[in-house]
Amino acid sequence: MSEYTVTMLMSATRTRVLVVDGTDEILRAHLPATRQVGSPRAAATLLEGLALWLDRPARVVVSADELDATSLLGLTDDFGVPRRSVYYNVEVVERRVRRPGRRLGGVGDFRELRQLSLIGAGVR
Repeated sequence: MSEYTVTMLMSATRTRVLVVDGTDEILRAHLPATRQVGSPRAAATLLEGLALWLDRPARVVVSADELDATSLLGLTDDFGVPRRSVYYNVEVVERRVRRPGRRLGGVGDFRELRQLSLIGAGVR
């Protein structure tokens, strides 16, 4: 039996949820932002329900733009320490925003050279 993972990304406007079983996606959801959730038990109840439905505990990976979002939903304590349950284990990860590299303009198209540099990097 493979492990399933619930990944939750919380922002000021919404919470996105992805549930995977091994490499297979089994559920995607767009939910309201944490500040719009009425019950502090909502996330725990959702995770407990999934564990009962799938008949095994979940690995839960959460990332939030706002510092207190995970504690508002009871996934961490007020210090950011992840909660554990017989139904799920929470891991908090820092969201890394990828910034595209800066491009110089005005001297033509260099896409081909960037591709060549990527090929050359693998040849060494």
